[in-house]
Amino acid sequence: MGARALIAEIEERAIIALDREELPELLETAEVIRADDTCVAGWIRILRINDHFTVQEQTPDGEILVRRLISREATERFVEDRLKNYERMWDGCSCTIDSHN
Repeated sequence: MGARALIAEIEERAIIALDREELPELLETAEVIRADDTCVAGWIRILRINDHFTVQEQTPDGEILVRRLISREATERFVEDRLKNYERMWDGCSCTIDSHN
């Protein structure tokens, strides 16, 4: 699927799954506003695609998802919640994740 088809699908649906090969093309097309390495499930990114704010993330199973949210603030909250969840995965081992590098 080309970049135009991906963007059209993102504009139509709130969440889509990407093939691994489609991610680089999407990242070239989108404005990357924020990117954090979760150290657990790949990168989580806030992307601006046309006038839409989206979160690109990877599930622990390796599926790449793009989720359209209502605003930049909503995407920031979503990412912060995800990062807190990943941080909690390390509870009890005295480890911390520095995802803000």
